Amino acid sequence: MNLAEILDRPIAFQRVFVSLGVGITGALMLSQALYWSKRSDDAEGWFYKTMEDWESETGMTRSEQEGARRKLVSAGVLEEMKKGVPCRLYFRVKLDELAASLGAENPKTRVRKSRKPVCRKPANKAAGNQQASLQQSSEQARGKPAFLTEITTETTAEITTESLPAEQAAPASSGQVALDSEPSRPRCEIPVDMPGPKDQTCKTFRAWANYAMAYRKRYNGQWPVWNAKVGGLLGKLVDRLGQADAPKVAAFFVGINDARLINACHPVTELLRNAEGYRTQWANGRQMNATTARQIEQTQANLNAAQQAAQNIRERGEGRKNAFL
Repeated sequence: MNLAEILDRPIAFQRVFVSLGVGITGALMLSQALYWSKRSDDAEGWFYKTMEDWESETGMTRSEQEGARRKLVSAGVLEEMKKGVPCRLYFRVKLDELAASLGAENPKTRVRKSRKPVCRKPANKAAGNQQASLQQSSEQARGKPAFLTEITTETTAEITTESLPAEQAAPASSGQVALDSEPSRPRCEIPVDMPGPKDQTCKTFRAWANYAMAYRKRYNGQWPVWNAKVGGLLGKLVDRLGQADAPKVAAFFVGINDARLINACHPVTELLRNAEGYRTQWANGRQMNATTARQIEQTQANLNAAQQAAQNIRERGEGRKNAFL
């Protein structure tokens, strides 16, 4: 192989992606991911790629790949999904979030018609065919130079959340969509930089929006991480508590002042673990933490001791009375 052949596989590196706070490796992976997303046969832009593929194309090691993926997912510009047997990892660039994060406008911006949002699975129900299509697309294009030329964006809709005061809202783009039409519930516009699902038809949308907004308020403007695992956990939360209560309980959960939860930054795993218990606390309007539990326990212990003392006094009094009979 001569030098010309060796240098015939350039990768387009988008310098502007560094401004997303994902570092050089994150910008490199995002540049390559955008290339494959635009060339995937899948209508939703999902593509399959192994760790060896990433290393072959970008030169990034396993640890560099994992670090870049975490940053991109946390920044809300990359989605991951595991599916199939054997299990494979698929990727998709979130074009609308990417454009919003870069403050970009594209004359070719389009709105996809009748597309059901992807929360945990691609919208294409033919999973087997889609998997084969994604893998084929990745294999066919493998080895070609990745020149990136355009970014396609979608209209980001603003929605309404529950259990959150309106003053928590941040400025967002135009095109409001009312999630809940009941006027008694406060409305809040969701910032365009919020990670996770943005479409109100998504099963986990309302629960995630309430959780994320409450989380950002509590933790000094930091968004919680959205990924496939979080989406799956919130889907189970909705199944257990229902669409009506899950969003309210999710927001209530972040406000619980318990040392154990605060140390862990109120993870979704804990919310799901004791979902019914947190719903009871929300319904009663009373938080239950370790200190409160000890106080209740001590109060009950004192009551039991007082009742036992009274019983002993009554028994001694009856004993003396019987002695004089």
